[in-house]
Amino acid sequence: MAKFETKIKDDVFYFKYLEMAATVEEAKEQAAFVKSELSKPGIKKFLNDNSHIKTVAKPEVSEIWGELMEWVASNVDKNATITPSVTLKMQLNRLSKKAGTYESVRAFTDLDQALAFIGAPDFKM
Repeated sequence: MAKFETKIKDDVFYFKYLEMAATVEEAKEQAAFVKSELSKPGIKKFLNDNSHIKTVAKPEVSEIWGELMEWVASNVDKNATITPSVTLKMQLNRLSKKAGTYESVRAFTDLDQALAFIGAPDFKM
């Protein structure tokens, strides 16, 4: 079974994580894939759907994902993450505010709110 699904429509790259990467190698492969997709001409927005993730990543996997998110924040206009819980949404938004990226990087629990934030309310899965 695939560990993620993706879709590109207009200037949006949608990445739906179905199962957390289990190893550093797997996380690096996924991060490289996301970077390559976001580097395509015309892609300006990243919709990162983690709503199905119910486990915590190993610290070394989290480090790879954290590095990717830093790269994403510098290379797209808008980045919305859909989280599985209000608590995680609040934590990510606090981090975004602290980093000064809240206008371009935000977390949500609701897909429609995330789509509105990135300016793609008509995006269909």
